[in-house]
Amino acid sequence: MTTSFTTSTPVTTITDSSTTLTSFSSYVASSTIFEPVAVSQTPVLAAQAQPVCIGNGVDALSSGLIETIAIPSVIGLLLWLLFAIIRPRFREIYGLREWFPPQDLRPRPLSDKLWAFLFPPVPLVPSVPTDVSDAGRSPVRDAELFPSDEQLSQRTLWMTFVIVLGWSIIGLAGALPLYLVSTSCLADSAPHATYMGVYSVLQDLSLLRLLRYYDNQSTSSTTTSFAKRATDGTRLTNARVRIIILTILLIVLAVIPGVWKILKEFNRAVAYRERWLKVRCGDMDMAWISARKAPGFRGWGERRLKEFIVKSGLGSTLDTEDTTNGRRRRRQDTSEVPLTRVEEEKNLEVDIQGLFSIGDTQNLALLIDERDEILENLEIAETRYISSFRLSTPDPSIADLEPVKEEGMQNGKKLHISRPLPLGVAAAQRRNSRGNRARNPAYGSSSLTPTSYVAPSQYYKLGSLRGVNGDQGNDASKVYPSLSDSINQRVVGSRFQEISHRNSGVYGDIPLGSHVKLKAGELRRVETGTTEQTIPDPTRYGPNYEIEEVDTSWDDQTNPTSQTQTEGDTDNTTANHNRAETSDMGSIAEETGDEWVDLMHEPPETFEPSPVTSPATDSAMTPTGSGRERRDYFGMSPIRRRPPRSTETPSVGRRETFPLRTKRETDSVEQPPPHLRLQTRGPFVRPLSGLDHDSLGVIYADISRWRTQLKAINQDIAEAQREAYNDIADGSRIKGWLLVGRGLRFVPGAVMIEGRAKEDVRWDELQREMKIEGRLFAWVVIGITAIFLAAGLTAVAGLALGSAPDFSHYLPFLAPLAGPDGWVTGLALCLAPAVAATLFISIAVAIIGYTTQATGAISISGLEMITFKACFYVLTVVAAVWLMTIGAILFSMQAWSTGHERTRTVADGSIYMSFLALMLVLNVAIISPALLLLQPWRLLRIPASEKNAVTPRQRFRAVYPRTYNASFAMGCCILGLIFASTFSLIFPLIGPAVVILVFLTLIAHRYLIGYVYGRTRSQTGGLVQIWLLKRLGTLVAFQPFLMGLIFLTRRLWPEAGVLLGSALAVVLVVEGYAAWKTRQPGLRSLGNVTRNSLDTFEKTAQTPHLDLDEESTSLVSSSNRNTRMRGSFASVLEMMSMTLAITPALTRQRGPVPLSTETLDDLTATERAARTHPDAPPHLPALPFDDHAQEMSGVLYAPELLAPDPIIWLPNDSSGIARSEARDLDKYHHLQVTLDVRTQEDVLLPRRLSVSR
Repeated sequence: MTTSFTTSTPVTTITDSSTTLTSFSSYVASSTIFEPVAVSQTPVLAAQAQPVCIGNGVDALSSGLIETIAIPSVIGLLLWLLFAIIRPRFREIYGLREWFPPQDLRPRPLSDKLWAFLFPPVPLVPSVPTDVSDAGRSPVRDAELFPSDEQLSQRTLWMTFVIVLGWSIIGLAGALPLYLVSTSCLADSAPHATYMGVYSVLQDLSLLRLLRYYDNQSTSSTTTSFAKRATDGTRLTNARVRIIILTILLIVLAVIPGVWKILKEFNRAVAYRERWLKVRCGDMDMAWISARKAPGFRGWGERRLKEFIVKSGLGSTLDTEDTTNGRRRRRQDTSEVPLTRVEEEKNLEVDIQGLFSIGDTQNLALLIDERDEILENLEIAETRYISSFRLSTPDPSIADLEPVKEEGMQNGKKLHISRPLPLGVAAAQRRNSRGNRARNPAYGSSSLTPTSYVAPSQYYKLGSLRGVNGDQGNDASKVYPSLSDSINQRVVGSRFQEISHRNSGVYGDIPLGSHVKLKAGELRRVETGTTEQTIPDPTRYGPNYEIEEVDTSWDDQTNPTSQTQTEGDTDNTTANHNRAETSDMGSIAEETGDEWVDLMHEPPETFEPSPVTSPATDSAMTPTGSGRERRDYFGMSPIRRRPPRSTETPSVGRRETFPLRTKRETDSVEQPPPHLRLQTRGPFVRPLSGLDHDSLGVIYADISRWRTQLKAINQDIAEAQREAYNDIADGSRIKGWLLVGRGLRFVPGAVMIEGRAKEDVRWDELQREMKIEGRLFAWVVIGITAIFLAAGLTAVAGLALGSAPDFSHYLPFLAPLAGPDGWVTGLALCLAPAVAATLFISIAVAIIGYTTQATGAISISGLEMITFKACFYVLTVVAAVWLMTIGAILFSMQAWSTGHERTRTVADGSIYMSFLALMLVLNVAIISPALLLLQPWRLLRIPASEKNAVTPRQRFRAVYPRTYNASFAMGCCILGLIFASTFSLIFPLIGPAVVILVFLTLIAHRYLIGYVYGRTRSQTGGLVQIWLLKRLGTLVAFQPFLMGLIFLTRRLWPEAGVLLGSALAVVLVVEGYAAWKTRQPGLRSLGNVTRNSLDTFEKTAQTPHLDLDEESTSLVSSSNRNTRMRGSFASVLEMMSMTLAITPALTRQRGPVPLSTETLDDLTATERAARTHPDAPPHLPALPFDDHAQEMSGVLYAPELLAPDPIIWLPNDSSGIARSEARDLDKYHHLQVTLDVRTQEDVLLPRRLSVSR
């Protein structure tokens, strides 16, 4: 029930000697009396939350604050711990700068300790030297004198941390006592809600408590007279003094120091950029002129345009002399002399020193993309072919322990390997004759090489050819290789050692088919029946020799000579050792028994255990049982008996690395482990046993097919490149021109490329030339994204206000949140809105970052600037200003409904919404830096890509470094700084939260820029950082502006005026000072001659010309160059010189622009890319040559025009197969090859195996 009455109160009395005048003031006083409401009528009110004073309990928002601190902190700390654990295990992701950049620019490697990344040998605050006199001496010194943009961002973060830390101290030590000391809490001073909802305990720690204290004093003082207030105004003065002190604290200790710190860092950044432009770039610029903006130059050849620029006085060093056929054409007409005098050439204000025409290369780009696919397929086939062979040793060793995946055995089928293609007609006839025979089932036999593919060159290596001539007779004077040399020359140890009757003079009279053995350096026949058996020594040949014996070919089994020769280079020691133990071998053979094999009726091998032959069987096999050995069909030599497989299971003590040893325990000899065994001869290459070698034929067929396609498409691309150069020379299909020079920003129609590097140009954008409609569409998408973000944040604000006074009355579905306090309610009011807002903002920033690529920016630096600006404005306007504003409006729904104290309630709502800003900051304070470090998407993608990578090039592209993105790296800090600059004194609790966020981001950022982010893009000299510092200076005005508006609702005119005036002054000072410091001379600063030259250039460019006779008007006619000539050029340089009739830019002294970066293109810098492996040695010898990318670093034609024939990148193997393939590809197919570098030994030989370039 509300009661109103009118009363009059004397307020002024004036008394003199004759008259006394008293004035009265009438006002209407009203009071509201709340009558108790029956519980049965409104059951919801009975369950509503009760207000709690700070220190007397915990309400819903307080519990939500605790949960918001605890849950994200635990998740964030787990992410930090996860990163600390997996960092040493993923060096290709988290230690990329330790192996990717040039060796001199790599940081010191970190240890594998858990928390080593917290203290890397990288400065927390990078220095910006002012003395750059020794610039250019070395890349390392230049990196110290000119820090990268990432390092400048680190300095900006440090400055932000210092400012927010100061604001936090002022808020906690200065503002918070003003709010709490001798003031009543909101539970006692704030009016109760009409329906549901209460003020939170958190609001007792904000400016709202002081304002309620002031409102109560002002309301009580209105019922007393002025004289009474003068005598008893202590309480009123106390509240007003607190507000005055707060205003002074804000302006003097928060705003002014913050602006001063920002402007100081701004001056340092601007001075650094000036040094960077003058010293690092040499005052050189890069610019782009679109053909649409210069229709007058359509149809002009490049040389004609260069001569026009020189004649116009805008260039002095452009090479316009004809170099056709290697000779320069001298100027014959005095009219061709440029207007610029020689003495003025060095002082030109606008000096175009390089001009590069950009033509239509879309079709050429498609061809190069197709070639890249062909190259990848060829490298995959070559890699699989190389991996199909391995290095093996005569004796078992560690090399034989490599596990082989036997896929064919899964189906119960034995895999086979066929012979390579033999040479000669007779061999072809033998091969055809074998076609009707059953395929040899020998599994993994090293003596049988494939026929369906070409084996490595070692298979076809011939022996010594000394003494070979056309004489078919027996000439004793012929020189033959010794048997030892002949044996040692073999690469595969399963081939025959052929000895013909013609060699009997050398080796002696050896009966055909006899068993032979090397004795004292001479080949002698092994007598039948002696104790010297041909069974090899199992103690020397080890573990699986019997299995290998069964698995070997029938040729090996029927020719013990080959098996004996497989043992390697037998010296006297080995021969003596063999003779000493042959008796034991013979006894073993006698004990185990023999098994006769009939070649006419059964296969030569069986893998089943052979039973011991009975005496009856043995006697049946020999004539008359006399024990005489059975001879072959020619009666010459005895057929070798194959010893059966031993069925005896060795004891556990005898099971070594290689099981199934067939030696007696009584005669066992201590045998060294495989990796310590002394091999009798060098290793040899053989195919992998477990590979289905029919598939090798498919692999080699793929190699032939892709190799042929690669050579064909190389010719097509060379022809297309020559056609494109002809178009440039003719001036046809020109998209625009890239300029390099001084003062290019004065050139009409020129768009600056701030990165000043080849990698900074968006070549695809130059080809598309996006129109205004496309750019407008991109900005429309960004605007719609901002609108959707605003709608989502509106819902977030509504959810966060669920327990606000009288708010749930208008949104009944939020009524449960205004009920009794609880932990679930706290989650719904604090953590849920914070998570939802974070998700909405992240999605919006990602959409903006993707959409800005369609804004038509011609450079990556320009694109990054547009993206950063768009994200900053969206975060400021939507995520901060809109969120606080719409929350304040929703908070005052009751006031807008009743029309009572609307502005005052809106001001209270803006303070109330500061708790949501605190929740947002706490939600990302620990998780956001951890995610920056962890890079979850990259962590999931790179290991999977590496696992699927077959070739070194695929591996290189999988681990290629990620570049720095200021929008994502600093987005959370920018949002936190916006909230801190708005509420650090209004709600002091937000300051420490922002300090934690910025500090942890600073720690993560230092590690990322030092060890993770690749600097493969160009630098801008701190352009983004300068703009950010200027905007941060403007953000400082937010808090005095908001506080001034709040004081206006209380009619505190002086304080509000001072605060609003200071906010305006901050904006004017920061913006004005920044504009003054970054100003650039205008067109009027140029001389008259230069301005006339620019006017001539603009007039000619804007006046379209219709050249019907291009052949007669062009200074480069078809008679002066080789047109449409067939064939391929030796290099891109020759193509440029012969087609464009100019000397390539790289033949002159290369200037500072275009700038160099850490970019490694695996197609143009393959040799350097081959050294960028995480396991490669840290210090490798320098390449003795410049690769194609280095040679073309000063040429700014389209990359498709400069693309050379690709270099095939193969993995390096210990068997030498890759080097053999590289030599073959270079020698027979003229394809350049490089090998992957994993160890120091890989670079001992010249890295470029192909000498032709």
